[in-house]
Amino acid sequence: MPNKTLRNLRIGWDIGGAHIKYCVESSVSNIIWYDFIDFEFWNKYNGFRDLIKKINSIYNNKNIKIQNYFTMSAEMCDCFDNRNIGVQYIIREILYSGCDSYIFTRNGFVKPDKINMKEYKKIASHNWYASAVYISKLYKNTIAVDFGSTTCDFIIIKNGKIVNKRTSDFTGLKTRELLYTGCSRTPIYAHLNEVTYNKRKFKIIPENFSSMSDIYIILDKIKAKDIYSKVIDGTDNTKKNAYKRVGRSFGFDFTQRKSRLVNTLSREIYNNQIKLIENEIKHHKRTHFNDVPEMKIIALGLGQKIISQICKKNKLKSIDIKKILEYEINPSSSLSKLFPSYVMCRLSR
Repeated sequence: MPNKTLRNLRIGWDIGGAHIKYCVESSVSNIIWYDFIDFEFWNKYNGFRDLIKKINSIYNNKNIKIQNYFTMSAEMCDCFDNRNIGVQYIIREILYSGCDSYIFTRNGFVKPDKINMKEYKKIASHNWYASAVYISKLYKNTIAVDFGSTTCDFIIIKNGKIVNKRTSDFTGLKTRELLYTGCSRTPIYAHLNEVTYNKRKFKIIPENFSSMSDIYIILDKIKAKDIYSKVIDGTDNTKKNAYKRVGRSFGFDFTQRKSRLVNTLSREIYNNQIKLIENEIKHHKRTHFNDVPEMKIIALGLGQKIISQICKKNKLKSIDIKKILEYEINPSSSLSKLFPSYVMCRLSR
């Protein structure tokens, strides 16, 4: 909340398709507040401008100067005919909010009224690049793995330089620097269509009955309270409901007698996803760091602890998130989930 001693505030924003994340920082670099907003951009885009104004109004005071810094990926939502139109709309709404704002581009921050269409490709889905710029200022040789609700980004820093080749989601998929799998919103059939157990094949129904958040809840890999995505059937993230949803994906109704079966099926789905991520980490390590033994992994995102476990299993050196955040924040793992919005504050200093 506003404080008489405050003079300047920075609000860092990461505008996603399903969630908006923001981080508020004072001029003396103390985090005041950070939060996740459940905001389905494809349904609620008309309210985006008012949301910016609402958050700014919380801290509005004649003695406080507020500046907003934005990065985005919501431009890919299907409410827009193409990504350029999405970027244009988001920038326009930021501008019309009347709040003092700057847009993150591959070349740095630019005022929204100074951006031309040629720069849209350097803005669209560049939240990962913002993280890369920040990390490259702190570490010389690292692979940062941001395992979020929907995707897994691989940020590659070698000799203090960003060596990623991706310029978009399309090129990111091609270069294996983006893996479209997450620990929450990804459907469980995304990478598997069947699971074998006791020599019997269990087919997965390709319908949105369950998601990876259910798998992580069942296996006690992520706490239900830490999952910020909407539940796929509109109920809640209890373990009982997670069992029901996963059972539904295999075509049966869950009963207590089927607990062991659902646990085993969930474990196989989890192992498959982990293998996908492990393979990408090993690929980038082999491609970029065969001659760099001191290379370390940075784990970010909702699935930060999962990446840390992968590092431990594969005997890979890793860096504690607390060191990246530069000062003690509890719980630091929560801020890791909205790392790009935190980075907006840091890069704007």
